[in-house]
Amino acid sequence: MITTYFANWKTCLRISAVAMVMIVAVLAVKPVSVEAKASDYSQDIDGWLEACQKVGKDLTKYNFTYGSHSKSTFAKSVKNGRKANCASYVSWCLQEFGVLKKGQTFYTNRGRLVKRFKSWRGKVEIIRINEQTSKVKNLKPGDIVAWGDIVHTNIYAGENAKGEKLWLDGGSAATTKGSVRRYYRADKIMTYDYLNKHKIAFVIRIKGL
Repeated sequence: MITTYFANWKTCLRISAVAMVMIVAVLAVKPVSVEAKASDYSQDIDGWLEACQKVGKDLTKYNFTYGSHSKSTFAKSVKNGRKANCASYVSWCLQEFGVLKKGQTFYTNRGRLVKRFKSWRGKVEIIRINEQTSKVKNLKPGDIVAWGDIVHTNIYAGENAKGEKLWLDGGSAATTKGSVRRYYRADKIMTYDYLNKHKIAFVIRIKGL
């Protein structure tokens, strides 16, 4: 009887120990993050565009819709509202790539820059252009474009074989039609020909790309 008692006691002790290890392991698991680290991207134009496409893919993955009530980070927006627009998209791209700190955002309004932080920390240069898109020759792939005659900002991604300008865009043009505009192509590099008739006020160029 005594032998059986001690055998059962040891078995219970081992089970309890295993259970405690499993509980500690579960508690130690961190929540899954929807954001990568800036160090995950090469610090060049390809890495920058990759970061932007990652944010664009996540807009589709997490079923975002177009709207003005976006949050200061992508992660906060996933938890609350899942709204995005052109300015929040570009801001989240800059956060993803490490140019802006988490929570720092900006927007442009017909050539006016409004930033919700004190300083770019020397990471960008702002170049005034003030010309119609079709006449602009000094854009570089990766430039963040602020438009002068429309309330919009997006990212220039170079030219195709036909010489047409290509863009990454997190505005309404990247969403479905209808009363609820759902994101489906913010990660796609496209021509968006309607932009050719509009005026570029300035570009924000990330240094070192």
